[in-house]
Order: sequence, then structure tokens, then C-alpha cells
Amino acid sequence: MKVPDNKISSVKSYFFESLKSFSLDEVNNYFSFLCDAWLDLSKADLLLNPDVEISESELLKFLYAIKDLKKNRPIQYIAGKTWFYGIEVYVKEGVLIPRPETEELVQWVISDCKYEKQILDIGTGSGCIPLAIKNSLRDIHLTGYDVSKDAIEIARKNAGLLNLEVNFNEFDILNWRLFPQENKFDTIVSNPPYIPEFDKKIMHKNVLNYEPKLALFVPDNDPLVFYKAIADFSLINLNEQGKLYLEIHESYGREVVQMLTQVGYGNIELRKDLQGKDRMIKASLI
Repeated sequence: MKVPDNKISSVKSYFFESLKSFSLDEVNNYFSFLCDAWLDLSKADLLLNPDVEISESELLKFLYAIKDLKKNRPIQYIAGKTWFYGIEVYVKEGVLIPRPETEELVQWVISDCKYEKQILDIGTGSGCIPLAIKNSLRDIHLTGYDVSKDAIEIARKNAGLLNLEVNFNEFDILNWRLFPQENKFDTIVSNPPYIPEFDKKIMHKNVLNYEPKLALFVPDNDPLVFYKAIADFSLINLNEQGKLYLEIHESYGREVVQMLTQVGYGNIELRKDLQGKDRMIKASLI
């Protein structure tokens, strides 16, 4: 089967026929995602304007997308972008794809921190967390740290594309004592690596084969390694009564709460995500 013409309806038919090994819902979501990302066409636009014609270069992008999807490449990397808490975020291999549950963490921070002056995001990746916060709270100074040079470059690109002022810098939280801070922060937020290595056997290929392992996995024998480092760093680098917000693995909520209590934090709150899983923690200096 070939695409008979450049009408979007013809492209859609070819797209669906080529990916019939996928579920219908999956293919529909993929096609809608790409039409929105590349053509600025919504689902309603597709229904109302089936005879809209796309260019040859746009058609080629859809044909390459079919090949990539068959290789389990994530749709966000194929599109080169995704959406997160109301902002468009450029992504590619080398940074973690933003997840919906992280939007819940951002919502919590935004609700609590309207009057803060300095917020730091540790393990910023694409920069989606501080950029989403900055987009909602324009008067706050936001900083993002990541150990990956590639991630910092992508985060800075996103800041430029969104015209949002966020300071992004390379920083290894596991060696934080080597990097003295000039300023303290009112709030520190982090979605660090937290998936134990043994979870790999139950994860999808599109995650395992394409997303950065540096941003995903922790040793089975020390799953809280990043939380311990972040907690110690934050004790010294938070202002008085400063707050710490963390996204966590659903299986380690109690352990993270216990660790934070032992280190010296108080007013600790463990929250579930919309799927009913332990996902977020807030703690305060006391």
C-alpha cells in the first residue's frame, strides 16, 4: 500500500494500516500527537478538514515516524517535543520524557510557593519542572541543576524557546560537597533517579532502549542514594523554614520519610498520585 496523495485523510489511512499490529487506541493517540506537534492540527481539525494537504517533507516525517514506532521509539522523541503543565517542551534522546505524575509535583510546589524568592530543581533534565514553575510564578528566581551536559543544553534551549529566565548549570548532587553554593534557596524540588535495577525486567522497551539510564536507575542495594544526597545538601542550602519536595518510587515512600526524619526534617507529608500510588513527599526544615 502506498499513500495515494498528500491529503491528511490519506496519510491517516496509511498510518493506521502500517501500524495495525498496535492497538487502535495507541495508533489513534500517536497520529493525533504528531498532527498536533507537526501540523498544529487538533482532533477536531482532522475531523472537520480531512482534505487538508500536507507538504512532501511533512509526509516524509510521518513515513519515518511509522518506522520509528515499529522500533519502539517513544512518540515524544519522534515528534521532538511534548507538553508538560501547559508548556511545550523540546525533548530528544538524552533527557527523560516528562511524566504526568510530575505535573502533580509541580502543582503542589506552585500552590505552596507563590511568595518564595529562590527555588532550585535538582536533576532538571529537559528543565520542565523549573520552566513550568516559572511560567506560573514569574517573580520567582528559578535554578536547575543536572549532571548531564546534554541535559543542560536541552534545558537552556527550552528556556530560550519559551522565553523564560531560568538559570541552568551542571552539578553532580552525589558530589555536592565539592560545589559550595553562593546562595541559599527557599524551596528545593527534585525528581531524581529512583527506579531500582531489578525493575528493568518489567519495563517497556521504549523506555529501556531509548530513555537515559542515568536519569532512571539506582542500585538495588542503595535505592535511596539520591534522596540521601539531596536531603544532606538541602539541610545546608535551604533557608530557615525552607521546604523540600520530592518525587519518589511508589515502593519507597515510608523509607524516604524515615530517612528524612532521621536527618532532621519535620512536617513531612507523603502524597499519592492520581493513580493512588505513593509518589510525592514534602518536608520542612525545623
